[in-house]
Amino acid sequence: MLISDYVTNIRGDFENLAAFASEENAAMIGRLASTLGPSFATHLLDAVNSLVQEYNVASPAPLSLVVEGDDVRLARVAGPELDEATPTSNYSARIALRLSDELKESIENLATDVGSSVNSWIVRSLERSVRQDVPRADFSSKRQLRGRGRA
Repeated sequence: MLISDYVTNIRGDFENLAAFASEENAAMIGRLASTLGPSFATHLLDAVNSLVQEYNVASPAPLSLVVEGDDVRLARVAGPELDEATPTSNYSARIALRLSDELKESIENLATDVGSSVNSWIVRSLERSVRQDVPRADFSSKRQLRGRGRA
């Protein structure tokens, strides 16, 4: 959807209103319509974003709002890929964390954006991180060759 289409429609509504006004008031309505365009676009994006967030809280298949210039679209958020060997309902370990208020708020916002609880978001993030941190051989104690060579 193009935001400019909606802003143009609102300007058209102002022009229709100006048709019934005196010449002086019509000029003022025209100026208002021109200057309020960016505000209309911002409020439209805020409304759509709020709608997506409300949907994500209640839905197991969250959406994201993608804004590319004037074009706005919805996209499905890809869920985390869980290993089949990982039990999804047998979580029993507990860990207490001390977080800064800023980090806690950021985590809460990210979890809300994807329609997940904070606990589920943290578990999925940790699972992804552990899968990506494959142990690598430690070469720091071995001598490394440096320089140039020709083949």
